[in-house]
Amino acid sequence: MAISFPVRVGRRLSELREKRGLSQTQLADMAEIGRAHLSQIENGAVAARIDTLYSIAAALELTLSEMLKGL
Repeated sequence: MAISFPVRVGRRLSELREKRGLSQTQLADMAEIGRAHLSQIENGAVAARIDTLYSIAAALELTLSEMLKGL
């Protein structure tokens, strides 16, 4: 069975966050979103809106295309 896009996005975000040594709380604060919302995104429970993805990418100092590369 194919992995859904929200799950793939969540796994990618979690990987990028962990590589930078950031907690969910730290990244959520940097992206100006709630920690619980970031957790839901990382777990693939919700599909993030495009503006939320832009905020997370900016917080990680990436472009949106860099953040989503390979998905």
